[in-house]
Amino acid sequence: MMKEKAFIHCFSTNNHYYVYDVNTNSILRINKEIYVKLNEHTDIETLLDDKIVQMREQGFLRSNNPLIKIEHPLTDTLKSQLENNVELLILQVTQNCNFRCEYCVYSGSYVNRVHSKKRMSLETAKKAVDFYYNHCKNTKSAQIGFYGGEPLLEIELIKEIVEYSKILFRGKEIIFNMTTNASLLDDDKIDFLATNNFNLTISLDGPENVQNSGRKFAGSLSGTYQVVIDNIAKIEERHPEYIKNISFNAVLGTDSNFLDSSNYFTFDYRPDNLVTAVNVSDKDAIDPIMYSDEFRLNYFYEVFKSYLWGLNRIEEQDVSKLVRSYIKTIKTDIHDRLQLNTIRTIKCHPSGPCLAGVNRLFVTVEGDFFPCERVNETSKAYNIGNLDEGFWYDKSYELLNIGKLTERECRECWAINFCNCCAAGIEEGDKLSRKKRLEKCKSNKHVVEERLKEYCTLREYGCKFED
Repeated sequence: MMKEKAFIHCFSTNNHYYVYDVNTNSILRINKEIYVKLNEHTDIETLLDDKIVQMREQGFLRSNNPLIKIEHPLTDTLKSQLENNVELLILQVTQNCNFRCEYCVYSGSYVNRVHSKKRMSLETAKKAVDFYYNHCKNTKSAQIGFYGGEPLLEIELIKEIVEYSKILFRGKEIIFNMTTNASLLDDDKIDFLATNNFNLTISLDGPENVQNSGRKFAGSLSGTYQVVIDNIAKIEERHPEYIKNISFNAVLGTDSNFLDSSNYFTFDYRPDNLVTAVNVSDKDAIDPIMYSDEFRLNYFYEVFKSYLWGLNRIEEQDVSKLVRSYIKTIKTDIHDRLQLNTIRTIKCHPSGPCLAGVNRLFVTVEGDFFPCERVNETSKAYNIGNLDEGFWYDKSYELLNIGKLTERECRECWAINFCNCCAAGIEEGDKLSRKKRLEKCKSNKHVVEERLKEYCTLREYGCKFED
């Protein structure tokens, strides 16, 4: 007779002991004695502790169901979603860029991805917009983004597509967005972006010393800071109201000074504008991505301050803008998912994958479809169709159901309800790799456990994630 092993995960904070019950998607606070018993015993039925018996009577501490099928719950609706609900079209108008950023995935430091002179033709762009028009019938608004390389290298193409789209989508709200290095902005481009109310994200890493260390002009490899700052000043001069709608994205390079960037955006440069911060991508990197001890120390000190802000011990303006989203991430990744009715029935699936092609449809310069701009577009593993043939539904299905690569492991994984593993970075050649997915799973479980501890610790000290 097989032992009935409870489908749980035990963890502790500095103050308390907890058990996460996978079947009911619940966190229970327990005492040390029960914690030790649950950690040490595989046969839950032999534990006669009154509290444990009571927990079992209440529906907790049950075993895993080995018959559960690993399949994404939206699988059956995927085709309909692709036909009618594509939310965002992203046009790769060029693969060229006038910058050579050391950490860029097209810099030569990553496998199979480099800048090229390829550009999207007007015919391809119009065809992509037409396709999007026919596949976003049920969305409240149309959203079109322009991507590169540096998209402003193709400003004339962008202008034509904007005018074409405004006519095609007449009667429906249309939102344009772009991420740019801002070096090519002049009066004409600024007026065009402001007039069409583009959601503009400007790539800016920090003050002059930080920006110039990572973001350099192609050819001369000279610094880019002053050109970018001068062009932002032009925006404010010509369209003072539009400047409020501009956000910044800072890449935290491995050689950059975190404190300099943090202080710059938090206190010095346009503190009222939204700033997002991202680490250098480790997907397909030829060499390991390593941050210094000093960087990590300064970074996590600011994270600690964000905890104090979440506990109302300090004011928001005293927390680095580069980490203010940390508390929000804990809320969305842990708290919000604990509120979901995820009691396991016949089917379940890790929560990481998006609806490939629905949430974002990335169209390359040549008209190929990919689920987003972050996957390796040189790999056929992520290619989900093209403008001539439309969607390849089987490929979207495969990317949505990446849990099938590791079905047994997913079925037995205590972190399945918190999984953020998507398909990006798990390819090997032109196929998705089971081995790479398992490697990703290992690091993901570590992150989930740390987030659970952070969440429970914050709640112990009075943080109210419901607010």
